[in-house]
Amino acid sequence: MNDTVIRVIDFRKVYGDFVAVDGISFEVHRGEIFGLLGPNGAGKTSTLESLEGLRVPDGGSLRIMDVDPAYQSRKLHNLIGVQLQTSGLPDSITLDEAMKFFCSYHAVLPRYDLLDRFGLKEKRREQYYLLSAGQQRRLGLALAVAHKPPVVFFWMNLLPVLMLPHVSNYII
Repeated sequence: MNDTVIRVIDFRKVYGDFVAVDGISFEVHRGEIFGLLGPNGAGKTSTLESLEGLRVPDGGSLRIMDVDPAYQSRKLHNLIGVQLQTSGLPDSITLDEAMKFFCSYHAVLPRYDLLDRFGLKEKRREQYYLLSAGQQRRLGLALAVAHKPPVVFFWMNLLPVLMLPHVSNYII
């Protein structure tokens, strides 16, 4: 059985004359936690955005569970969960509304239990803009995992949130 969930081979991304990523290769296997580290401009965001299907590679091959993110977006969207640096949620949306919306996109029932597990039970009917930055990040993570994707992308600034007992008990 092949346990490779992400495969990147000679990935290249170019913006005009600027080469953002020049031939990187790696694999991530089921159960692994994998991070991209590097200075600004090293190509971390270009790589993640290409894996998430937001950008088309200029060379090489990207696969998530044998799905090409650039050309198979319908198959990809149920395989990945993404916790963005910023949510883009409307200020006036409530947590319950956000969960219902995200789950309807993936054709699953709303996972209000995740809001409870991530310490947001008392905030479920609050508007997004009233949440603290940490609560907003926990909501973003709950939305990213609500459809039970096999692959989850999150930004390093989420690590303090992942260490909270009511969150780490769910993730690990």
